[in-house]
Amino acid sequence: RILGDLEEAEQAIADDAGALRGKLRLAAPLSFGLHHLGRAINGFLADHPGIELDLDLNDRQIDLVEEGFDMGIRIGDLPDSTLIARRLGAARFATCASPGYLAEHGEPKTPDELSGHVGLHYSNATLAEAWRFGGTDKEPITAIPGIRLRASNGDALAAAAMAGLGIVNLPTFIVADALRAGDLIAILQDYRRAPLGIHALYPPGRLMPRRLRLFSDYLEGRFGDSPYWDDGLFHN
Repeated sequence: RILGDLEEAEQAIADDAGALRGKLRLAAPLSFGLHHLGRAINGFLADHPGIELDLDLNDRQIDLVEEGFDMGIRIGDLPDSTLIARRLGAARFATCASPGYLAEHGEPKTPDELSGHVGLHYSNATLAEAWRFGGTDKEPITAIPGIRLRASNGDALAAAAMAGLGIVNLPTFIVADALRAGDLIAILQDYRRAPLGIHALYPPGRLMPRRLRLFSDYLEGRFGDSPYWDDGLFHN
């Protein structure tokens, strides 16, 4: 640990002296990495040719300290932790289904009507978390459809929804393109689930090198609380 801290201190001095260089080890959720983080990383690496980046895309909960990561990206409410957190943006949700599913089964107008529909569930979240809606009186509503498919990846669920297998409640960073193309139709828009934060997490007690700080700045500038993938999706 002492040798690692010394190496980080030496690298920080080198960073401050000129162009960014060195390694970054990053863990992030799979779908967010494939849809948006990868493009941001490509831009950062193009701007800083001296940076090497090791990217682990996985939806499992990773122990940043034990596994030696410089930074992790997590989406959701953060539990109490010794990790250092920085907000990078917001993840909004859309409840949606294919035009074919809605033509066959009808469109639910309130969350209570979901009980008569088929649901596709993201299994890394509890049912209460994944099917929580904002009520018109601002009180959260939990309404769970009959679950036909469970999957630990949002892209798999989006594909199932586009195939007409049921209703899904997913982050817009996964389904935005399908909504714009008409492959999925947003429903229950007056009851949208509250947004979740997109956070960068760092191990505690370590000197943060300039390359990591500037990488975080870059990601916040790319994402933010009004991310580009939400442009034009919602009526309010």
